[in-house]
Parts: sequence; C-alpha cells; structure tokens
Amino acid sequence: MTTITQIAQQRKQQARAAFIDAAWAGAAPDRLAELAGNAGMDPAAADEIIARIAEARSDIDLAGLVTQRRRAASKAQSQSETTRARVNAAVEKLEAEADAAAFESEDTKRALYECESAARRVLAVYDEGLLPTARLPREVQALVERREQEGKASRAQAAVIAAANERDRLRKEVQRLEAQVRDLPLSVDRRDQEARMRGELEHARVNLEAAETRLGEAEQASAKARKAL
Repeated sequence: MTTITQIAQQRKQQARAAFIDAAWAGAAPDRLAELAGNAGMDPAAADEIIARIAEARSDIDLAGLVTQRRRAASKAQSQSETTRARVNAAVEKLEAEADAAAFESEDTKRALYECESAARRVLAVYDEGLLPTARLPREVQALVERREQEGKASRAQAAVIAAANERDRLRKEVQRLEAQVRDLPLSVDRRDQEARMRGELEHARVNLEAAETRLGEAEQASAKARKAL
C-alpha cells in the first residue's frame, strides 16, 4: 500500500522534473517560480538549477561542434605540418646553395691569387731583362703601366713638395729683405744701402713669383698624374 508520504515524494519529484523541463524549454520566470514552489524548492536552489541549465545549454551547443572542430583542427595540423616540411626543404635547399656559392667563391679567390702570383713572377723576370716587352701578357703589361703611372704620380708629388719648400724659402727671404729695408738705420751711405737692398728685394720677388708659378705647374702635373692612376 502506497503511503501518503510516498505519494507526496512522488509529486515533489514530478514537480521537480516539470520545473527542470520548463527551465530547459526557456519558460517565463513566473512559471518557473510556480513550478519551483510546487516542488517545494528553495528559491536560491531553483536559481542555481536554472543557472546550471543555462551553462549546460551553452556546453551542449559547443559539444555539438566537436566533430566539426576536430576536422578543422586535423586539417589545420596537416596544413601546418605540410607547410613546415616545405619550409624545411626550402631552407635546406637555400643552405645548400649558400654553401655551394661559398665554395665557388673560395675557389675563384684561390684561382685569382694563383694568377696574380704568376703575374708578379713574370713581372720579376721582365724586370731582370729576361723577358722581351713584346712577350708580356696583357695583364702583366697593365701592371707595368700601373707601376709607371704610380712612379710618375710619386715623382710629381715629390716635385710639388720641393716647389712648395722653395716657394716658402723665397717667401721668407722676401720678408727678411722687406724688414731690412723698412728698418734700415740712418747712416751716411743709407741711400746706397737702400738702393742695393731694394735691388735684392726686387730680385727676390721675381724669384718668388717664378717659384709660385713652378709650384702651380707642379700641382697641376701631380693632379694629372693622380687622375691617370
């Protein structure tokens, strides 16, 4: 025989189930409150169940995307691995090309050094007078011409220095004579001394002017020689 207590419990369970169904169905708050009262539920407990159901509804929506997301993740992983493999292969290829280029560069440098060394040895034989000019290779002939141009440039620069030194010496001489004429003391033969010193001064000025001209010509020749290098 079913007791009243059992019947009451069954009704509470049925009311609680109805409340849960209504919460899942998105019933209005007033209806949910009525069903919670029928089930004898505390309002705070009812609110907690409603919140749990809302959270579960969101989880159900996400759970429904598991297969789709799994496929997308698998596709993305496959693409990532394929791309990584392609990049690694490209890097290995570039590294191999870089190594080959470096080896080729070293080989060409070594070959160039051997040729330059041979050219210097041929030049040494030429300098000893053991090789006619007509037999000089073009590259060695270029070395000879370069050396000659460097010699000309060096000599031209030395001429500039010598001309500048001469110009400076004559400039000091002119300044010395000018000071002597200016500071000539009074004496019986002052006019004769002044005339003689002015003659020396004029001669020194002429020499200084010529030295200035020679210096200018030497500088032009040096610039031309440097330009020809």
